Amino acid sequence: MKYVNFCLGTILTLVLTSGSVKQTTPSVGYYPGETIPDIVLTGLNGDQVRLNEYKGRKVVVNFWASYDAQSRATNVKLYNYIKMNDIDVSFVSISLDENSNVAKRTWTMDNLETISQFCEIEGSASALYRDFKLNRGFRSYLIDEEGVIVAMNITPEDLGILL
Repeated sequence: MKYVNFCLGTILTLVLTSGSVKQTTPSVGYYPGETIPDIVLTGLNGDQVRLNEYKGRKVVVNFWASYDAQSRATNVKLYNYIKMNDIDVSFVSISLDENSNVAKRTWTMDNLETISQFCEIEGSASALYRDFKLNRGFRSYLIDEEGVIVAMNITPEDLGILL
């Protein structure tokens, strides 16, 4: 009986401590502590940029759509906070509007520079929408210089604290 209890205790200890093993590099994923996957972004002129081209810089990645008032407001707030406070961070705004003209008009109405604005015209049918599980709500990410997600669903106030 002592032997069985000893074996069960040892197995339980191994199971409980195995989850605390630290990896040397973050896994690829969509949550803080993970490396954000490289995605291809399409600009207004149809030119494509890869997210990993921003490596070496802190980046705010924001997913939104003009039909979602909350995500649109978050996009404007983040953009304005970064611009007005001259923070050393790049802003990448990704619209999930299926019509790029709608996204362009929205950027114009919201007084946003188009240099960091991208549009995923497949909208909710896109792999980006599916992979980032945006059906559960649009979100934003703060990415460090190594491409690791520092925080998600950030606000301007969060940026003030984290940067």
